[in-house]
Amino acid sequence: MMRGGLSCFLLAALAAFGGAYAQVPDPTRPPAAAMEPEAAGGPAMPVESGVQTVILRPGGKSAAVIDGKYVSVGDMVGDKRVQKISESEVILKGPGGREVIKVMPAIEKVPANKKAAAKRRTTGTTQ
Repeated sequence: MMRGGLSCFLLAALAAFGGAYAQVPDPTRPPAAAMEPEAAGGPAMPVESGVQTVILRPGGKSAAVIDGKYVSVGDMVGDKRVQKISESEVILKGPGGREVIKVMPAIEKVPANKKAAAKRRTTGTTQ
C-alpha cells in the first residue's frame, strides 16, 4: 500500500515540475531574428554573414561556406573570385580590388613566445 502512495506522489511531483521545466528556453535554438521571415514574405537571411566554415583538404581542393553558399578556389562570390582559402581567412579578388574575409574576425592568432614557454617547463628536471 505504501508503494502505491509513493508512486502517486512521484507522478504528481513530476507533473508539477515538468510544467516549470518546459518554460526553460532551448539554448541551441537560433535567435528569434533568424527565425522570423522578412517583411517581403521571403525567408530570413542569416544573422551573420561572411565565412561560416572552412574545409581544408590536404592535396585536394579546399572549400568554404560564405553567406550560406559552398565555394572553392576559382568560384565567384558576387562579382569577386575566390583566390585563396586558408584556415583563418578567404581571399577574394574583384573589380574593386582584393578583399580578405577572416573566419574569426574578433580573434587574432599570436605565436607563443618560445623562450617564455621553455623557462616555464619544469618536467624532466632533477632540481
